[in-house]
Amino acid sequence: MVKETLKSFYTTTPLEEVLRELSKISIERRTEKISINEAFGRVLAEDFFSPINVPHFKRASRDGYAVKASDTFGAEEDEPKTFELLGEIRAGEKSGPKTVVGGCVKIATGAPLPEGADAVVMVEYTEEEENQVRVYRPVSPEENVIKIGRDIKENQKLLSKGTVLNIQDLGVLSATGVTEVKVYSKPLVMVASTGDEIISPGTEMEPGKIYDINSITITQAVKQSGGEPVFRGVIPDNKNELIKAIRYALENTDIAVFSGGTSKGPGDNVPTALREVSKADFLIHGVSIKPGKPTAIAVYNGKPVFMLPGYPTSALMVYYNIVEPQIRRWAGLPPTSRPQSKAITGQRIYSERGRFNFQPVRLEHEKEGLIAYPVPTGSEAITTLAYSQGYIEIKPEVQFIPEREEVTVYLFHSPI
Repeated sequence: MVKETLKSFYTTTPLEEVLRELSKISIERRTEKISINEAFGRVLAEDFFSPINVPHFKRASRDGYAVKASDTFGAEEDEPKTFELLGEIRAGEKSGPKTVVGGCVKIATGAPLPEGADAVVMVEYTEEEENQVRVYRPVSPEENVIKIGRDIKENQKLLSKGTVLNIQDLGVLSATGVTEVKVYSKPLVMVASTGDEIISPGTEMEPGKIYDINSITITQAVKQSGGEPVFRGVIPDNKNELIKAIRYALENTDIAVFSGGTSKGPGDNVPTALREVSKADFLIHGVSIKPGKPTAIAVYNGKPVFMLPGYPTSALMVYYNIVEPQIRRWAGLPPTSRPQSKAITGQRIYSERGRFNFQPVRLEHEKEGLIAYPVPTGSEAITTLAYSQGYIEIKPEVQFIPEREEVTVYLFHSPI
Protein backbone atom coordinates (compact mmCIF):
# COMPACT_ATOMS: atom_id res chain seq x y z
CA MET A 1 0.00 0.00 0.00
CA VAL A 2 1.25 3.47 -0.82
CA LYS A 3 1.69 5.27 2.50
CA GLU A 4 0.87 8.95 2.70
CA THR A 5 3.92 9.60 4.82
CA LEU A 6 6.18 8.19 2.11
CA LYS A 7 4.79 10.36 -0.68
CA SER A 8 6.03 13.89 -0.92
CA PHE A 9 3.91 16.40 -2.85
CA TYR A 10 7.00 16.90 -5.02
CA THR A 11 7.34 13.29 -6.12
CA THR A 12 5.27 11.42 -8.66
CA THR A 13 3.95 7.87 -8.71
CA PRO A 14 4.24 5.67 -11.80
CA LEU A 15 0.92 4.99 -13.54
CA GLU A 16 1.33 1.23 -13.13
CA GLU A 17 1.63 1.61 -9.35
CA VAL A 18 -1.45 3.86 -9.20
CA LEU A 19 -3.55 1.34 -11.11
CA ARG A 20 -2.20 -1.53 -9.03
CA GLU A 21 -3.16 0.19 -5.76
CA LEU A 22 -6.63 1.05 -7.05
CA SER A 23 -7.19 -2.54 -8.20
CA LYS A 24 -6.81 -3.67 -4.57
CA ILE A 25 -9.96 -1.83 -3.51
CA SER A 26 -12.58 -4.34 -2.39
CA ILE A 27 -15.92 -3.45 -3.93
CA GLU A 28 -19.33 -4.22 -2.44
CA ARG A 29 -21.85 -3.84 -5.25
CA ARG A 30 -25.49 -2.99 -4.60
CA THR A 31 -28.26 -4.66 -6.58
CA GLU A 32 -31.74 -3.63 -7.66
CA LYS A 33 -34.66 -4.91 -9.70
CA ILE A 34 -35.57 -2.88 -12.75
CA SER A 35 -37.95 -3.18 -15.68
CA ILE A 36 -36.53 -5.04 -18.65
CA ASN A 37 -37.47 -1.94 -20.65
CA GLU A 38 -34.74 -0.11 -18.74
CA ALA A 39 -32.22 -2.95 -18.61
CA PHE A 40 -30.27 -2.44 -21.85
CA GLY A 41 -26.55 -2.15 -21.04
CA ARG A 42 -27.04 -3.05 -17.37
CA VAL A 43 -25.18 -5.90 -15.67
CA LEU A 44 -27.08 -8.99 -14.54
CA ALA A 45 -26.57 -9.57 -10.82
CA GLU A 46 -27.60 -13.24 -10.75
CA ASP A 47 -27.93 -16.23 -13.06
CA PHE A 48 -31.27 -16.18 -14.85
CA PHE A 49 -33.31 -19.40 -15.16
CA SER A 50 -36.45 -19.61 -17.25
CA PRO A 51 -39.66 -19.83 -15.19
CA ILE A 52 -41.53 -21.53 -18.09
CA ASN A 53 -41.16 -23.74 -21.14
CA VAL A 54 -41.00 -21.87 -24.44
CA PRO A 55 -43.22 -22.75 -26.14
CA HIS A 56 -45.42 -24.09 -23.34
CA PHE A 57 -47.69 -25.96 -25.78
CA LYS A 58 -47.26 -28.01 -28.94
CA ARG A 59 -47.75 -25.74 -31.92
CA ALA A 60 -47.70 -25.89 -35.69
CA SER A 61 -44.61 -24.66 -37.50
CA ARG A 62 -46.40 -24.56 -40.89
CA ASP A 63 -49.83 -23.77 -42.24
CA GLY A 64 -51.67 -27.00 -43.02
CA TYR A 65 -53.74 -29.69 -41.34
CA ALA A 66 -53.19 -31.23 -37.91
CA VAL A 67 -53.39 -35.02 -38.05
CA LYS A 68 -52.37 -38.18 -36.32
CA ALA A 69 -49.27 -39.08 -38.35
CA SER A 70 -50.04 -42.80 -38.55
CA ASP A 71 -53.36 -41.99 -40.25
CA THR A 72 -51.46 -40.55 -43.25
CA PHE A 73 -49.22 -43.56 -43.83
CA GLY A 74 -49.69 -44.90 -47.36
CA ALA A 75 -50.86 -41.60 -48.85
CA GLU A 76 -49.54 -41.04 -52.39
CA GLU A 77 -50.10 -38.58 -55.19
CA ASP A 78 -52.21 -40.97 -57.20
CA GLU A 79 -53.86 -42.49 -54.13
CA PRO A 80 -54.44 -39.79 -51.46
CA LYS A 81 -55.84 -40.33 -47.99
CA THR A 82 -59.11 -38.53 -47.32
CA PHE A 83 -59.95 -36.90 -43.97
CA GLU A 84 -63.07 -35.25 -42.66
CA LEU A 85 -62.41 -31.56 -41.87
CA LEU A 86 -63.40 -31.06 -38.23
CA GLY A 87 -62.77 -27.31 -38.07
CA GLU A 88 -60.02 -24.73 -37.89
CA ILE A 89 -57.59 -23.35 -35.29
CA ARG A 90 -55.89 -19.99 -35.74
CA ALA A 91 -52.82 -18.72 -33.86
CA GLY A 92 -53.78 -17.24 -30.51
CA GLU A 93 -57.32 -18.66 -30.52
CA LYS A 94 -58.64 -20.45 -27.44
CA SER A 95 -61.65 -21.90 -29.24
CA GLY A 96 -61.63 -24.49 -32.00
CA PRO A 97 -61.72 -28.27 -32.33
CA LYS A 98 -60.20 -30.07 -29.34
CA THR A 99 -59.33 -33.33 -31.12
CA VAL A 100 -58.43 -34.82 -34.50
CA VAL A 101 -60.05 -38.16 -33.76
CA GLY A 102 -62.07 -39.07 -36.82
CA GLY A 103 -60.51 -36.52 -39.16
CA CYS A 104 -58.15 -33.51 -39.35
CA VAL A 105 -58.11 -29.87 -38.28
CA LYS A 106 -57.05 -26.92 -40.43
CA ILE A 107 -54.28 -25.13 -38.53
CA ALA A 108 -52.25 -21.92 -38.86
CA THR A 109 -48.56 -21.47 -38.08
CA GLY A 110 -48.14 -20.95 -34.33
CA ALA A 111 -51.53 -22.39 -33.37
CA PRO A 112 -51.76 -25.11 -30.68
CA LEU A 113 -52.23 -28.72 -31.83
CA PRO A 114 -55.54 -30.30 -30.85
CA GLU A 115 -55.63 -33.49 -28.79
CA GLY A 116 -54.52 -36.59 -30.67
CA ALA A 117 -52.57 -34.64 -33.30
CA ASP A 118 -48.83 -35.27 -33.52
CA ALA A 119 -48.01 -33.84 -36.96
CA VAL A 120 -49.02 -31.22 -39.51
CA VAL A 121 -49.40 -31.87 -43.22
CA MET A 122 -48.33 -28.76 -45.11
CA VAL A 123 -51.10 -27.20 -47.15
CA GLU A 124 -49.02 -27.71 -50.34
CA TYR A 125 -49.60 -31.47 -50.09
CA THR A 126 -53.36 -31.30 -49.59
CA GLU A 127 -56.53 -30.43 -51.40
CA GLU A 128 -59.64 -29.22 -49.59
CA GLU A 129 -63.12 -29.64 -51.07
CA GLU A 130 -66.26 -28.93 -49.04
CA ASN A 131 -65.64 -30.74 -45.72
CA GLN A 132 -63.11 -33.20 -47.09
CA VAL A 133 -59.32 -32.93 -47.19
CA ARG A 134 -57.22 -35.12 -49.48
CA VAL A 135 -53.64 -35.73 -48.28
CA TYR A 136 -51.13 -36.62 -51.04
CA ARG A 137 -48.10 -37.55 -48.95
CA PRO A 138 -47.58 -39.02 -45.47
CA VAL A 139 -46.01 -37.23 -42.51
CA SER A 140 -43.96 -38.64 -39.66
CA PRO A 141 -44.64 -37.98 -35.96
CA GLU A 142 -43.57 -34.47 -34.84
CA GLU A 143 -43.20 -33.32 -38.47
CA ASN A 144 -43.92 -29.56 -38.76
CA VAL A 145 -44.52 -29.43 -35.01
CA ILE A 146 -42.70 -27.34 -32.41
CA LYS A 147 -42.59 -29.37 -29.22
CA ILE A 148 -43.05 -28.05 -25.68
CA GLY A 149 -39.81 -26.47 -24.47
CA ARG A 150 -38.00 -26.91 -27.79
CA ASP A 151 -36.74 -23.33 -27.66
CA ILE A 152 -36.38 -22.88 -23.89
CA LYS A 153 -36.93 -25.43 -21.15
CA GLU A 154 -38.33 -24.58 -17.73
CA ASN A 155 -35.49 -23.97 -15.22
CA GLN A 156 -32.96 -23.77 -18.05
CA LYS A 157 -30.11 -21.33 -17.35
CA LEU A 158 -30.35 -18.66 -20.03
CA LEU A 159 -28.07 -15.86 -18.86
CA SER A 160 -25.12 -15.81 -16.48
CA LYS A 161 -24.41 -13.41 -13.66
CA GLY A 162 -22.24 -10.57 -14.94
CA THR A 163 -23.79 -10.51 -18.42
CA VAL A 164 -24.01 -7.01 -19.89
CA LEU A 165 -27.55 -7.14 -21.22
CA ASN A 166 -27.89 -6.50 -24.95
CA ILE A 167 -30.91 -6.38 -27.24
CA GLN A 168 -30.87 -10.14 -27.87
CA ASP A 169 -30.70 -10.87 -24.13
CA LEU A 170 -33.72 -8.67 -23.51
CA GLY A 171 -35.58 -10.58 -26.22
CA VAL A 172 -34.81 -13.85 -24.43
CA LEU A 173 -36.05 -12.41 -21.13
CA SER A 174 -39.25 -11.21 -22.80
CA ALA A 175 -39.90 -14.70 -24.19
CA THR A 176 -40.12 -16.04 -20.64
CA GLY A 177 -42.70 -13.45 -19.60
CA VAL A 178 -40.63 -11.67 -16.95
CA THR A 179 -41.02 -7.92 -16.55
CA GLU A 180 -38.18 -7.25 -14.11
CA VAL A 181 -34.58 -8.35 -13.80
CA LYS A 182 -32.02 -8.12 -10.98
CA VAL A 183 -29.00 -6.00 -11.95
CA TYR A 184 -26.09 -4.30 -10.24
CA SER A 185 -26.86 -0.73 -9.24
CA LYS A 186 -24.93 1.97 -11.01
CA PRO A 187 -22.20 3.38 -8.75
CA LEU A 188 -22.98 6.87 -7.53
CA VAL A 189 -20.23 9.24 -8.65
CA MET A 190 -20.05 12.74 -7.24
CA VAL A 191 -18.75 15.26 -9.78
CA ALA A 192 -17.60 18.75 -8.85
CA SER A 193 -15.45 21.50 -10.30
CA THR A 194 -13.28 23.63 -8.05
CA GLY A 195 -11.84 27.11 -8.41
CA ASP A 196 -12.71 30.71 -7.62
CA GLU A 197 -12.42 31.51 -11.34
CA ILE A 198 -15.02 28.94 -12.43
CA ILE A 199 -18.61 29.95 -13.16
CA SER A 200 -21.49 27.86 -14.45
CA PRO A 201 -22.58 28.14 -18.09
CA GLY A 202 -25.61 30.39 -18.43
CA THR A 203 -24.39 32.96 -15.93
CA GLU A 204 -23.09 36.36 -17.01
CA MET A 205 -19.39 36.39 -17.80
CA GLU A 206 -17.18 38.49 -15.51
CA PRO A 207 -13.56 39.63 -15.82
CA GLY A 208 -11.12 36.91 -14.75
CA LYS A 209 -13.75 34.16 -14.85
CA ILE A 210 -14.11 31.13 -17.13
CA TYR A 211 -17.04 28.87 -17.82
CA ASP A 212 -17.09 25.42 -16.25
CA ILE A 213 -16.23 22.80 -18.89
CA ASN A 214 -15.23 19.83 -16.78
CA SER A 215 -18.54 19.34 -14.99
CA ILE A 216 -20.25 18.76 -18.34
CA THR A 217 -17.58 16.54 -19.89
CA ILE A 218 -16.90 14.48 -16.75
CA THR A 219 -20.61 14.05 -15.97
CA GLN A 220 -21.27 12.68 -19.44
CA ALA A 221 -18.16 10.50 -19.25
CA VAL A 222 -19.44 9.01 -15.97
CA LYS A 223 -22.71 8.07 -17.68
CA GLN A 224 -20.78 6.49 -20.54
CA SER A 225 -18.72 4.49 -18.03
CA GLY A 226 -21.80 2.99 -16.38
CA GLY A 227 -21.98 5.31 -13.38
CA GLU A 228 -24.73 7.56 -12.05
CA PRO A 229 -23.34 11.10 -11.75
CA VAL A 230 -24.28 13.28 -8.78
CA PHE A 231 -23.33 16.85 -9.70
CA ARG A 232 -22.28 18.86 -6.66
CA GLY A 233 -21.70 22.13 -8.51
CA VAL A 234 -18.77 24.53 -8.51
CA ILE A 235 -16.83 24.66 -5.24
CA PRO A 236 -14.65 27.69 -4.45
CA ASP A 237 -10.97 27.39 -3.51
CA ASN A 238 -11.80 27.18 0.16
CA LYS A 239 -10.38 24.38 2.27
CA ASN A 240 -13.44 24.09 4.52
CA GLU A 241 -15.82 23.95 1.54
CA LEU A 242 -13.69 21.27 -0.04
CA ILE A 243 -13.59 19.21 3.14
CA LYS A 244 -17.37 19.48 3.38
CA ALA A 245 -17.75 18.29 -0.23
CA ILE A 246 -15.37 15.37 0.29
CA ARG A 247 -17.21 14.25 3.42
CA TYR A 248 -20.52 14.51 1.58
CA ALA A 249 -19.13 12.29 -1.18
CA LEU A 250 -17.82 9.69 1.26
CA GLU A 251 -21.16 9.54 3.10
CA ASN A 252 -23.51 9.60 0.10
CA THR A 253 -21.71 8.27 -2.98
CA ASP A 254 -19.31 5.53 -4.01
CA ILE A 255 -16.70 7.54 -5.89
CA ALA A 256 -15.86 11.26 -6.03
CA VAL A 257 -14.34 13.09 -8.99
CA PHE A 258 -13.18 16.68 -8.54
CA SER A 259 -11.37 18.80 -11.11
CA GLY A 260 -9.07 21.74 -10.48
CA GLY A 261 -6.98 22.86 -7.53
CA THR A 262 -4.37 20.08 -7.72
CA SER A 263 -1.31 22.04 -8.87
CA LYS A 264 1.61 22.32 -6.48
CA GLY A 265 1.22 26.00 -5.77
CA PRO A 266 -0.88 28.65 -3.97
CA GLY A 267 -4.13 27.14 -5.25
CA ASP A 268 -3.24 23.68 -3.98
CA ASN A 269 -6.25 23.40 -1.66
CA VAL A 270 -7.62 20.02 -2.72
CA PRO A 271 -4.74 17.77 -1.56
CA THR A 272 -4.50 19.79 1.65
CA ALA A 273 -8.20 19.19 2.25
CA LEU A 274 -7.74 15.50 1.49
CA ARG A 275 -5.17 15.20 4.25
CA GLU A 276 -7.50 16.79 6.80
CA VAL A 277 -10.67 14.80 6.05
CA SER A 278 -9.59 11.63 7.85
CA LYS A 279 -6.89 9.00 7.75
CA ALA A 280 -6.63 7.77 4.17
CA ASP A 281 -5.95 4.20 3.05
CA PHE A 282 -3.45 5.87 0.76
CA LEU A 283 -2.87 9.30 -0.74
CA ILE A 284 -1.02 10.09 -3.95
CA HIS A 285 -0.33 13.54 -5.33
CA GLY A 286 1.45 13.50 -8.63
CA VAL A 287 1.29 10.78 -11.28
CA SER A 288 4.03 10.20 -13.86
CA ILE A 289 1.82 10.90 -16.85
CA LYS A 290 1.38 13.66 -19.39
CA PRO A 291 -1.06 15.32 -19.42
CA GLY A 292 -2.27 14.95 -15.83
CA LYS A 293 0.86 15.03 -13.67
CA PRO A 294 -0.74 16.96 -10.74
CA THR A 295 -3.53 14.38 -10.29
CA ALA A 296 -4.28 13.55 -6.65
CA ILE A 297 -5.93 10.33 -5.48
CA ALA A 298 -7.04 9.33 -2.01
CA VAL A 299 -8.93 6.29 -0.76
CA TYR A 300 -10.89 6.29 2.50
CA ASN A 301 -12.26 2.96 3.76
CA GLY A 302 -12.24 1.66 0.20
CA LYS A 303 -13.89 4.71 -1.38
CA PRO A 304 -11.76 6.54 -3.93
CA VAL A 305 -11.61 10.31 -4.33
CA PHE A 306 -10.03 11.55 -7.56
CA MET A 307 -8.72 15.10 -7.92
CA LEU A 308 -8.19 15.75 -11.61
CA PRO A 309 -6.29 18.69 -13.07
CA GLY A 310 -8.40 21.69 -14.04
CA TYR A 311 -7.31 21.81 -17.69
CA PRO A 312 -10.03 20.11 -19.77
CA THR A 313 -7.74 17.88 -21.83
CA SER A 314 -5.76 16.77 -18.77
CA ALA A 315 -8.95 16.08 -16.83
CA LEU A 316 -10.46 13.90 -19.54
CA MET A 317 -7.27 11.98 -20.30
CA VAL A 318 -6.80 11.17 -16.62
CA TYR A 319 -10.46 10.22 -16.39
CA TYR A 320 -10.26 7.79 -19.33
CA ASN A 321 -7.09 6.08 -18.14
CA ILE A 322 -7.43 6.07 -14.34
CA VAL A 323 -10.98 6.85 -13.22
CA GLU A 324 -13.08 5.05 -15.83
CA PRO A 325 -11.64 1.58 -15.08
CA GLN A 326 -12.65 1.97 -11.42
CA ILE A 327 -16.21 3.06 -12.22
CA ARG A 328 -16.66 0.18 -14.66
CA ARG A 329 -15.31 -2.29 -12.12
CA TRP A 330 -17.68 -0.91 -9.47
CA ALA A 331 -20.57 -1.21 -11.95
CA GLY A 332 -19.67 -4.83 -12.73
CA LEU A 333 -18.78 -3.97 -16.32
CA PRO A 334 -15.82 -5.52 -18.12
CA PRO A 335 -12.73 -3.36 -18.73
CA THR A 336 -13.09 -0.92 -21.60
CA SER A 337 -11.83 -2.23 -24.89
CA ARG A 338 -11.21 1.10 -26.54
CA PRO A 339 -11.34 0.86 -30.35
CA GLN A 340 -7.92 0.96 -31.96
CA SER A 341 -6.46 1.72 -35.35
CA LYS A 342 -2.98 1.39 -36.81
CA ALA A 343 -1.50 4.58 -38.27
CA ILE A 344 1.82 6.05 -39.40
CA THR A 345 3.22 9.14 -37.73
CA GLY A 346 3.18 12.17 -40.02
CA GLN A 347 6.04 13.82 -38.16
CA ARG A 348 8.44 13.20 -35.30
CA ILE A 349 6.54 13.26 -31.98
CA TYR A 350 8.51 14.27 -28.90
CA SER A 351 7.78 13.13 -25.37
CA GLU A 352 9.04 13.97 -21.90
CA ARG A 353 11.29 11.15 -20.72
CA GLY A 354 10.20 9.65 -17.41
CA ARG A 355 6.46 10.26 -17.88
CA PHE A 356 3.84 8.10 -19.55
CA ASN A 357 2.57 10.34 -22.33
CA PHE A 358 -0.95 10.22 -23.75
CA GLN A 359 -0.50 12.22 -26.94
CA PRO A 360 -3.72 13.34 -28.68
CA VAL A 361 -3.55 12.97 -32.45
CA ARG A 362 -5.65 13.82 -35.47
CA LEU A 363 -5.91 11.30 -38.27
CA GLU A 364 -5.72 11.96 -42.00
CA HIS A 365 -6.24 9.58 -44.91
CA GLU A 366 -3.28 9.96 -47.27
CA LYS A 367 -1.63 7.89 -50.02
CA GLU A 368 0.42 5.89 -47.53
CA GLY A 369 -2.67 5.10 -45.48
CA LEU A 370 -3.86 6.53 -42.16
CA ILE A 371 -1.47 9.21 -40.88
CA ALA A 372 -1.35 10.43 -37.26
CA TYR A 373 -0.37 14.02 -36.48
CA PRO A 374 0.07 15.34 -32.92
CA VAL A 375 -2.48 17.95 -31.94
CA PRO A 376 -0.31 20.97 -31.05
CA THR A 377 -2.60 22.86 -28.66
CA GLY A 378 -2.05 22.54 -24.92
CA SER A 379 -3.98 20.66 -22.27
CA GLU A 380 -5.61 23.91 -21.17
CA ALA A 381 -7.66 23.95 -24.40
CA ILE A 382 -10.78 21.83 -24.81
CA THR A 383 -10.17 22.02 -28.57
CA THR A 384 -7.21 19.68 -28.11
CA LEU A 385 -9.66 16.80 -27.73
CA ALA A 386 -12.29 18.29 -30.02
CA TYR A 387 -9.80 18.20 -32.90
CA SER A 388 -8.43 14.77 -31.97
CA GLN A 389 -9.70 11.39 -33.08
CA GLY A 390 -7.67 9.54 -30.48
CA TYR A 391 -4.33 9.33 -28.72
CA ILE A 392 -1.14 7.31 -28.78
CA GLU A 393 0.68 6.01 -25.73
CA ILE A 394 4.37 6.86 -25.36
CA LYS A 395 6.22 4.96 -22.63
CA PRO A 396 8.32 6.82 -20.04
CA GLU A 397 11.64 5.64 -21.46
CA VAL A 398 10.86 6.89 -25.00
CA GLN A 399 12.01 10.43 -25.88
CA PHE A 400 10.42 10.61 -29.31
CA ILE A 401 8.64 8.58 -31.99
CA PRO A 402 10.26 8.93 -35.42
CA GLU A 403 8.39 10.17 -38.47
CA ARG A 404 6.78 7.37 -40.53
CA GLU A 405 6.71 5.00 -37.53
CA GLU A 406 3.71 2.68 -37.18
CA VAL A 407 1.75 3.39 -33.99
CA THR A 408 -1.46 2.21 -32.33
CA VAL A 409 -4.07 4.95 -31.98
CA TYR A 410 -6.63 4.52 -29.19
CA LEU A 411 -9.78 6.05 -30.64
CA PHE A 412 -12.23 8.24 -28.76
CA HIS A 413 -15.03 7.05 -31.03
CA SER A 414 -15.67 4.27 -33.57
CA PRO A 415 -12.84 3.39 -35.97
CA ILE A 416 -12.00 5.77 -38.77
